[in-house]
This record gives sequence, C-alpha cells and structure tokens, in this order.
Amino acid sequence: MEKKQNALNSEFPMLLKVEAAAKLLSLGRTKTYALIASGELPVIRVGRAVRVPVAALHQWVEDRAKQSLSA
Repeated sequence: MEKKQNALNSEFPMLLKVEAAAKLLSLGRTKTYALIASGELPVIRVGRAVRVPVAALHQWVEDRAKQSLSA
C-alpha cells in the first residue's frame, strides 16, 4: 500500500501522454504505439485520448524485467 501512496504523491501525474511514456521508457513514439496496439502496454482511453497510467507503466517494466531474468 505504501508503494501506491508514493506513486500518488510523486512528481508525475497519474496518467501520461503516449509521448511522455515513450520518453520514460527510452522508446520511440512509433514503438510505444505498437506496444499499445498489440495490447502489451496497458492504457486508459478517455474519449479519443490515450493515456498510460504511471502505476501500470511501472508494473509493466517490472514484469518485463522478471521475464528477462527468468529467460
């Protein structure tokens, strides 16, 4: 629970634009949109806007790190 509280109180907003998420991941915009289109990267759609939840982005990175360690 404390981990989620820290995420809520951080300097980042709760939702990121795709370009901001791409920058944090050190990926290109096109690759980030491809991950979204394939369903690999979790997003929230608000009308036509696509946003990446910060908490889900952190979890996604942790999951990928665990996968690469176990491979």
